[in-house]
Amino acid sequence: MPQELLERNTAALRKIGTLQYFLYLASLLAVLCAALPLAYLLNRATSSDADSISTVLLRAKSINVLVTTLTLTAVVTLGAVLVGVVLAWILNHVSIRNMTAWRAATVIPIAIPSYVFTYCWMTLNPGLRGFWAATLVLILSTAPFVTLATLAALRRVDWSQYEVAQTLGLNPLKTFFKITVPQIRNQVAAGALLVALYVLSDFGAVALLGVDTFTRAISNLYRGSFDRSTAAVLSLLLVAISAVIISLESRVRSDSEARRASTKIVAEIKPFHSAKLRLVSYLFLATYVSLSLALPLMLLMSRFISNQVELDFAGLTSATFNTVSAAAIGAVIAVSIALPVGVLLQQGSRLAKLADASVLVVHSLPGIVMGLALVALGSQVGWLYQTLGLLAFSYALLFMAKGVGSVRTALAKVPTNLLEISTTLGQNKVQTIRRVAIPLAAPGILSGTLLIFLAAMKELPATLMLRPTGFETLATEIWNYTSISRFSEAAPYALTLVLVAAIPTFLINRPDRSENARESS
Repeated sequence: MPQELLERNTAALRKIGTLQYFLYLASLLAVLCAALPLAYLLNRATSSDADSISTVLLRAKSINVLVTTLTLTAVVTLGAVLVGVVLAWILNHVSIRNMTAWRAATVIPIAIPSYVFTYCWMTLNPGLRGFWAATLVLILSTAPFVTLATLAALRRVDWSQYEVAQTLGLNPLKTFFKITVPQIRNQVAAGALLVALYVLSDFGAVALLGVDTFTRAISNLYRGSFDRSTAAVLSLLLVAISAVIISLESRVRSDSEARRASTKIVAEIKPFHSAKLRLVSYLFLATYVSLSLALPLMLLMSRFISNQVELDFAGLTSATFNTVSAAAIGAVIAVSIALPVGVLLQQGSRLAKLADASVLVVHSLPGIVMGLALVALGSQVGWLYQTLGLLAFSYALLFMAKGVGSVRTALAKVPTNLLEISTTLGQNKVQTIRRVAIPLAAPGILSGTLLIFLAAMKELPATLMLRPTGFETLATEIWNYTSISRFSEAAPYALTLVLVAAIPTFLINRPDRSENARESS
């Protein structure tokens, strides 16, 4: 009997060792994947001498591009945080009718690519150009990132502290800053980070609106002069900016751990019923939804109906299928690599932290840089060049950070007492992860997969560069028609992209199943 028990323990230890080996190997793979575009940039940048590099960095054009990029990123991030937090606060605090519909309407704009937003506004005002136009478009595009993050945080706030603040005579504004903000700042910072990285990597909106950011400057250098060394230097500067932003977000993030109990022991907030507050809330919600969702959809429908050119149903169907299939493959690849990294992050692994930081930096790279890096790789491997697999792999690299973040968050929410119970019942670490942690974290992991799927469907520059010959997606068709001002012919593809992207967007949020979803009578 003792011999049999010893053999069982030895087998269990071997399983644990095998699992850890696999997790570390997968995390190393994530680091290596993230290193591909960075290695390409370093190789290109170092092909120039030091004088040339300093000339590129110090010339007036580069300084102007740097200032414009930083200013646009800061203004959009601040605007998106303000709009997103207010939206989340209203949706979680105020008693309004049709709450489910309002929640869906405020989140669905995340499904609309920035270049489609821009295309819609340009059909309304063809002369629309410049910094403030890009600011408006990008705030409307990115505010849902902050709204989703803040809503998730507000659902976990201990509102018994809010009641204590009220008894002490604090007004709602002071209560918000002293009680609510400390409990939600981590999630708000995470949402702000996504917004900042999105702005740094955006190409469609700034290109159409003529704003000279790094992405547009890099694209012009590659496409115009084919000066890849200069473009690589600017790309590395963009990487450095992203690294600083990621570092700032890490500092803002609180060291306090979220509550992870299997039962809800915090008091829930009672929604406000003030007539004035409800009126202001309705006006704010209606304004945002009108600008970010209703107006773009109306313009798309108007262009679609007024289109005099016969619709190519076969081309539309083919582009839709190509979009969904490429994005789905990319999402599966990304989550397959992100899942082991997320598991190791829960164990405090340094390698996993390096992988997390690496994929975040890559997430900020313009799609054109990723495209060129993988074109360079594909040119060395003939059978890989211009294949669906390489295109899907580019999506996985670009958006893996979303998967890692979702897996980490989902696993962090698994109640620790359930993991301890599993251990006391004789389950080893492998069995606990497989039978308890992963099933409980599955909804969060699925949300991360859908986020990657959604982002991949909207990706434009990498798709333009890496797609197989004759392989058109909804994004490339929109760009093909919009770039030659044939807006009406682009409308069916833009409308289809929005409708298809709205499905994963709704599934990510599922306002009808949220903890605090409520309908006002």
